[in-house]
Amino acid sequence: MMKAEEVKTEFENVEVHMGSFGNRKFKMKCIVTYEDLMLVMDGGNRIARLHARNISNVHLEKKGIRIAAMNFEIKEGEEVSVATGSIRIELGENAKAWYDELWG
Repeated sequence: MMKAEEVKTEFENVEVHMGSFGNRKFKMKCIVTYEDLMLVMDGGNRIARLHARNISNVHLEKKGIRIAAMNFEIKEGEEVSVATGSIRIELGENAKAWYDELWG
């Protein structure tokens, strides 16, 4: 299992396929975990879950990774939406290790 706390994440170009989530772009500070092919970004009130099979591409960037993701869940309270978009995760010095785990 991989885990990082107090991580800044930025979601862009969010297209909702199912559900009522209305933001096309948002940021959150969260706990990021990757275990059993499931990437979870838990910001408390908002949680995003992405299965590895729905990762289209991962790019290693300075101090982070950017994921092109399809059909990931965004949960706010009891509302669950399914979306596609880009996710940037700021991981600092650990970015390469996360890149290798997710895409290597």
